Amino acid sequence: MGMVEWDGENRFFRGYPWVVYGLYAFLFILLSFLFSCAHGRGGGLQEWEDSSTRLLRLSLLDNGLSVGDSILSVSEDLSAFYLKRGDRLAWCGPRGPGLQADALYAVIKEAGEDGLDPRLYHVATIGKLLERWRRPSDKPPSLRAAVQLDLLLTNAFIRYGNHMLRGRIDPRAVHDFWEATFMQGGIPDLLETALDLQQVRMTLENLRPPQIGYVRLKNALARYRAVQRQGGWNQVSAEGEGLRERLEMSGDWVDTEHRTSLRRFQRRRHLEPTGRLDRVTLEALKEPVEAQIAQIELNMERWRWLPHDSEARYILVRLDDYELDFIDRGQLQFTLRIIVGKSFWRTPIFSSTMTHLVVNPYWYVPRSIAAEEILPILQRDPGYALRNGLRISKGEGMEVKRLDPDSIDWNGMDPAIFDLHIAQIPGGTNPLGVVKFYFKNPYHIYLHDTPNKALFELEKREFSHGCIRVEHSELLAQRILSDWGKEALSNLIKSGRNRQIGFDDPLPVFLLYWTAWVDEEGQLYLHDDAYQSDEKMLQALGKTLYNN
Repeated sequence: MGMVEWDGENRFFRGYPWVVYGLYAFLFILLSFLFSCAHGRGGGLQEWEDSSTRLLRLSLLDNGLSVGDSILSVSEDLSAFYLKRGDRLAWCGPRGPGLQADALYAVIKEAGEDGLDPRLYHVATIGKLLERWRRPSDKPPSLRAAVQLDLLLTNAFIRYGNHMLRGRIDPRAVHDFWEATFMQGGIPDLLETALDLQQVRMTLENLRPPQIGYVRLKNALARYRAVQRQGGWNQVSAEGEGLRERLEMSGDWVDTEHRTSLRRFQRRRHLEPTGRLDRVTLEALKEPVEAQIAQIELNMERWRWLPHDSEARYILVRLDDYELDFIDRGQLQFTLRIIVGKSFWRTPIFSSTMTHLVVNPYWYVPRSIAAEEILPILQRDPGYALRNGLRISKGEGMEVKRLDPDSIDWNGMDPAIFDLHIAQIPGGTNPLGVVKFYFKNPYHIYLHDTPNKALFELEKREFSHGCIRVEHSELLAQRILSDWGKEALSNLIKSGRNRQIGFDDPLPVFLLYWTAWVDEEGQLYLHDDAYQSDEKMLQALGKTLYNN
């Protein structure tokens, strides 16, 4: 019988060959078994992937999949994401979910900080499934549990991403005309990249609106939620008991003189700043903090309707503040004061795309203004037409006929059946000033200059018939026409010649009204819902206004 020797230096067997081969075979079987346990618990990695893929495909066919307390609907984005990756799981492997699953769970748990409801993103069900995987156990969760968790995580990422990027509410469901383009799709590809780079949290955080107005509202929401956790605002009696404590909670108490502090509170709440504890002020002081939280959340949603990208270029008209912001490369370039419509000619909320401007424009007087405002002037002073460059005509298209103002019997005209057309030539008295900015909309609203600059000095600027008068409109025109030199535009304006200038790149325009905003000092201002748009947004969300 031969000898078997162990060579300590060369570390290999010498002797009978069958012993060597048998040992190699044993080692191979052992390693194969260990590999199988590590990757498939009873099967190979490929077998696990094939099984999970088949089960995921079956699950995607079931639109309305029930997982714990969550009902998962198969959206187009969800289906497209898995289709692109061959229906392989994205978050889970044979050993369960990876670290990016925990990163996403952390983000959706904090969704309330952005005014979003974490329940929309299956937070409770995902938390329970993750806990099952993370808890040591002799019997790990099933393959079906891995597939269900993977689907929930993907759905949560896509839904949260879409809500953060474009808003939970489609603005077209609230406002009749909303045509400015906004980002479509892209979330499934964003998810794939985030998983490849292991940057799920950073990717979702980068989808937040970058505007300072959103950031300030987010900070205010945190403060008001803290008040809610403390039990709400301190109660105030009609006699003023508890007033100081209430004003201190909201940051309005500024000195020992309560009138000054009350005026501060009243200004923030858009009330007459009398400094007296009258009925309206007392009602505002007693309003539950939950109502203010809801108002903050709705206004954060409005910011999500605006472009987020770093190259964004657009005009934002803030009707509540009587101001216009010009945004270029994602940054605020300047703010201009504006004049908006009177309460009975309120400037509507909408969005569109600016395609051209007109230098030294004609003013084609709307029939209502011609009949109700200009006709009475002409009846008293017929010479007004020639002095102010009014052109009078009758008829339409090829049948239009120019009329001499002195030949018209103005006093014999009835405003109810007024059928003349009035246009004012460019000039110093033209109410459109030296430039008009056009964007399509059914309301015939546009931005324009004005010869009456004094009204911009007033705090409340509601004087127009709906169109928006812009202070320093030449500056706005120069920035829009970036390829024009300042001198060239100035010379064209001085020439008095009427000229339309189109844009190679149309410019989005947003007309919005915020009912909640925060100033540089961090003070929250709340306005009345003049357009009933808060109420419409709540209806779109399936909620009702907070009831005292």
